[in-house]
Amino acid sequence: MSNFQNLDPFYLSLLGVALALPCLWAAHRISLFVSKPAGKSAHIDPPSAVLLYRNGFLIDANPAGLALLENTETDPETWTTLVNCLAPRFPDFPTTQGSDKGRHIRIFSPANPDDPASASLEQWEDFARVRLTETSPRSIAKEHAAVDTTAQRAPYPIWISAETGEITWANEAYMTLARNIAPEGEATQRLFEDAFLPDETKRTKLRLREGEDELWFDISTRQSGTSMLHYATDANALVHAEIAQRNFVQTLTKTFAQLSIGLAIFDRNRQLTLFNPALIDLTNLPADFLSSRPSLLTFFDRLRETRMIPEPKNYNSWRQQIAELVIAASDDRYCETWSLPSGVTYKIHGRPHPDGAIALLFEDISAEVSLTRRFRSQLDLVQAVLDSLDEAVVVFSPVGAATFSNSAYRRYWKSEVESDLSDYSTSNALEAWKAHFEPSDIWDRLELHLDDINPRPDLVGIVRTEGGKAKCIRAVYLHGGNKAVVFSDLLDTHPNDENEGYSPTTAYPACEEEVAV
Repeated sequence: MSNFQNLDPFYLSLLGVALALPCLWAAHRISLFVSKPAGKSAHIDPPSAVLLYRNGFLIDANPAGLALLENTETDPETWTTLVNCLAPRFPDFPTTQGSDKGRHIRIFSPANPDDPASASLEQWEDFARVRLTETSPRSIAKEHAAVDTTAQRAPYPIWISAETGEITWANEAYMTLARNIAPEGEATQRLFEDAFLPDETKRTKLRLREGEDELWFDISTRQSGTSMLHYATDANALVHAEIAQRNFVQTLTKTFAQLSIGLAIFDRNRQLTLFNPALIDLTNLPADFLSSRPSLLTFFDRLRETRMIPEPKNYNSWRQQIAELVIAASDDRYCETWSLPSGVTYKIHGRPHPDGAIALLFEDISAEVSLTRRFRSQLDLVQAVLDSLDEAVVVFSPVGAATFSNSAYRRYWKSEVESDLSDYSTSNALEAWKAHFEPSDIWDRLELHLDDINPRPDLVGIVRTEGGKAKCIRAVYLHGGNKAVVFSDLLDTHPNDENEGYSPTTAYPACEEEVAV
């Protein structure tokens, strides 16, 4: 004891580590190969065989793994011996160990479906760990019972049929459905008359009783040996949604059929999915061509071929223009007017639709354009007639804004009324007139006349410039509350003129009477 007391503490520490290493190694071996109990159980499966290899040679194994390699004629420490033991049950097991820079695990199933075993291969670098797990028949039965219970509690019908079509097993949901259809029949009677092929999903319907709604199911079939395993999922909600969508589309189609505007809807893949008869009438495209669901580019190429679209100046950039059209229509910014060589004018609108679709609206505005052109031509004619008059004419709206003037007015008053109508009103005009002519009570009467939107008799008066030159001014009520003010020259002389006593004359008798008074 005294010898240990004389040892340096550092050497005592080294001695403790040396004594602990074997214990740690033994604990590691136990944790590697001994499975922990999974709780209280009436049955324990046999232990798994675990073997550890490096570069194709066995370096460690648990007792079950060593038992696996017993009674072999070849060297039990080689990978080939392991393959010879496992290949009859697991034909896919690799014949060489191989290696993996990372960590890789593979699971192998036995060739015989009734074999309850499974094998796993875990590889990292030049190490490989093989685990063979055997499941007892009692565990298999317990697993099958759990699966059967799960299938019985499934909310949708599940059943197994033989090659002849006879039902050999069915879950509770299937039997409940069978009893609802035929209460007096057998619980496992055949509900669906359709033939179901393996690995297919087929939609079919059932009617419970006369007058009741139909039940729709999607039947998925899988082959299991010589039997067929069928799964039926409820498809009523999906079928009703499809019917509602189809009815909605039919309603829209009937509505669109009454429109005079051509409609073309392209889906997110830019294929034509919906059009109305007006599109056929406006574009002269055949119905069979539109029904073939052409792409957007094909649609516009066909319009160009039939000269139903303005000829592009540069055909090389035609596809780029169509791409820009799609982008503009997706942002609700596309609107163009097409003037065709035939004299027809179309207005094209692009509108975005849900799920990336776009709609193109084709509207024939030829009559509107023609009417606008005729109206503009008539306005130009009226303007030309008024511009040919010597009288100065200006027209004010009911709110007192100048809306029209002829060239004589603009020339005399040096005013461009049409340049900014909102800035030229009756107050501006009266201010200019009062400054140009001598004071007179007619200005107050003229202001009252222009401010009154009700019809009033024409106002006529004489005004004179500071130089003594006389003009006849008339305020005339027009349709809709508009007022026109007309200035016309009078043949007048100054009172001190040598021709004193000369009576002024004019083409307006009212002005002559005013002068005479």
